[in-house]
Amino acid sequence: MGDNNDSSFGPWPQPAPGFFEDAAPVVLNVPKELQRDWNRHVGRRYAKQVLLDTLPSWIWALRNPGLADVSDDRFVEIVCDGIFSKFLTPDLEPPDLERFAPYLGGLEAGERWFKSDFSPMRHVASDADSATTPSVVLYRRASSGQYHLVAIALKDDVFDPTMDGAWTLAKYFALQGAGVLTTLLMHPKLHFPSGAVDAITRTRLADGSVLKQLLLPHFRLAMAVNYAVLYGAGTVLQPGGIYAPYPGSLKEHAEVVATLWRGLDYPDGTPNRAFPRYRFPMEAPVIHSDYGEFLGRYHAALMRFGKVVAHEVQQERAPDVAAWAAHCAEWVPGFPDRELIFEDDNLARVFASLVLDAAVSHSADHYLYAQVDIREVPFRLHTAVPKPDQRQMPDRRHLVETRDLLHYRMCMKMFFQPYVIDRLCDVDYGFRASRLREANERFRADLRETEAQIIQDGIRVYTPLEEMAASVQF
Repeated sequence: MGDNNDSSFGPWPQPAPGFFEDAAPVVLNVPKELQRDWNRHVGRRYAKQVLLDTLPSWIWALRNPGLADVSDDRFVEIVCDGIFSKFLTPDLEPPDLERFAPYLGGLEAGERWFKSDFSPMRHVASDADSATTPSVVLYRRASSGQYHLVAIALKDDVFDPTMDGAWTLAKYFALQGAGVLTTLLMHPKLHFPSGAVDAITRTRLADGSVLKQLLLPHFRLAMAVNYAVLYGAGTVLQPGGIYAPYPGSLKEHAEVVATLWRGLDYPDGTPNRAFPRYRFPMEAPVIHSDYGEFLGRYHAALMRFGKVVAHEVQQERAPDVAAWAAHCAEWVPGFPDRELIFEDDNLARVFASLVLDAAVSHSADHYLYAQVDIREVPFRLHTAVPKPDQRQMPDRRHLVETRDLLHYRMCMKMFFQPYVIDRLCDVDYGFRASRLREANERFRADLRETEAQIIQDGIRVYTPLEEMAASVQF
């Protein structure tokens, strides 16, 4: 079937070329049938939306100028729950302890310091069009889990609520970091590293393989979607399009995307623990909000089903499964190799992680970001980065321009809003064995029971089960 780098026998991962060098491996040889599927279900939608949504979006932007007021409490609501809460971490490091030293005293019983680190924004430089800056936000978390906003660092300057206009601008720059880095770094973790597994699954596993039947429904459209995002002629990362909202250049955007794979160091070369090098997740994600609990419940359901099917696969110890694992481990750090894949619950954990990312987390991220108020979380900001002695309040009407709102709204409609084709709750794996077909039915029922239990326990439904796609479809 060819050697490890021969793509002539099917889609195969390779080191990312061009701007995305040193990023996650990519798949450039998208099979024609997969590209046609994307053209039919995604590409045509994009063309239709450019035609039909541009004028209404422009009118909306004219009628809703500037930015909305964001109070401190509202800032916490936005950044400390849902999709943005992925940045929350209790790991204050020496640079944090130094910059926030005047604010770090007086914790009461059960309280902890937390931060949201948006320092990868250093990859996107300010220019004549808009201003950017890396930021780190400091919170005090009460024993109840409630977060309280304390201070914001923009590079080496630290701001607090006593600083009037400078504080208002510091919040907008932190929100800019939250929006840009969520969509260019945190969310793409759900897209690109698993692309290598997608290609290897299609190429190395035998037709009729139980494992191939298990995984392929969760890879539909993903390969072509990922290619379009990184290398398509109309990528949202390339400035200039009617739907291109980001500050900076394509090269700078690529640096942010690469951070999900290679991690981030502080300027002195010390690793930033908030952004470690990528490793394939073998457990549910740790997110310090109810969003983490929500995803954890679905991870448990995926594990219950995954164990049943994995038992069948592991009993056979098929050579193609061993080869599949070996190749995946070569391309994706932390992926179990040909020996480990047959041990304990490793295969079930692989399944649960892949599907949690491609189906549950990906759908929830899009569902949540589609609700973000683009007048609260800006991408481009037309103002200088503030200094702590700035007292005059900014004119929010002029912090963003009509074109910024137009581009952002078009991006929302085309790329951030979910468009579900195949639902997770409907997946039929096409298993031949009756015991696996029964397990498939129980899995669908378990998903519904999981949502019911989430509701009963008073946890926010971050996306309804009925609106979860089975794969990366948008």
